[in-house]
Amino acid sequence: MNKLTKIIAVLLILLAVCLAALAWWMGRQIPEKAPVAVMEPAPAYPAVIAAAQLENGKRIEEQSLRLIESPRPIPGSYQSIASVAGRIAANDIAPETLITESNLVQGIALQLADGERALALPVDEVVGVGNKLKPGDYVDVFMTLKEGSHIEKGQARLLASRLRVLSYGALVIGNSESAEENTLRKSSSSSQPRTAVLATPVEEVNSLLLAAQNGKLALALRHPGDTGMADADLFPQAALVLPPKNGLTQREKEALLAPDNRAFAGIDAATWSADRQRRDTVARPAPVAKTGNVPHRTLEVIKGTQREQVRF
Repeated sequence: MNKLTKIIAVLLILLAVCLAALAWWMGRQIPEKAPVAVMEPAPAYPAVIAAAQLENGKRIEEQSLRLIESPRPIPGSYQSIASVAGRIAANDIAPETLITESNLVQGIALQLADGERALALPVDEVVGVGNKLKPGDYVDVFMTLKEGSHIEKGQARLLASRLRVLSYGALVIGNSESAEENTLRKSSSSSQPRTAVLATPVEEVNSLLLAAQNGKLALALRHPGDTGMADADLFPQAALVLPPKNGLTQREKEALLAPDNRAFAGIDAATWSADRQRRDTVARPAPVAKTGNVPHRTLEVIKGTQREQVRF
């Protein structure tokens, strides 16, 4: 064996030792686990459905609703029970039916509280506070009433306090208006507001109708935090057009005070405007002092050839 062969043999032995050491080292390493692909859950979109039969025109209770999940958003649906509870059903809704906008009553009627009515009143730039009113504002309604051409027979007074504006012209409460729409509305000559719709307690509707027909109304804008209200119980009430029936029970007499019943009975225009009280005062004869049996004295007045007896 020559020298070259020995060198090659030694190198091969060293290489074998290195490979053996490398194999031993790699055998002691803990194999890393391959990453497991995580499956993301499919997106779920909540939607409200009826959990029980819902009747047309009835208020929807929270327990009559439940949530389901949909793999895709449903146009016109509601995502929370709170957004549907308390609304009014526009038709009969069967259980398990998806609640959409078409199933619910829409419009400014939903802005009314119990006992309120939406009443439209005629307005112009002066009546409407220079057209500065916006839906959601609170106003007082004043009336001026003039009898004939005599100013001393006219009157002005507050009719209703703190009424909420539901709409003013084309603006409706709850509807946002873009800047472009606002510019177009202001530039249009036909956009001059002609009506204002106010949320009015039902017992005050008759007074406002009489004032609108026989006098002139004025809306006074007030601060939303001002909660002062006129107390009508401190003043005489207008007479009812329809007097109550005879023989009513105590419970029925108490029911006469309900706002709806008072509105149904109506108010008399003469007493409402205080005209009857003024006429009664004028027509009442002045009391005549009783003279009793006081003796009268006479005085003889002579004018030329005429004589006249004057009692005093």
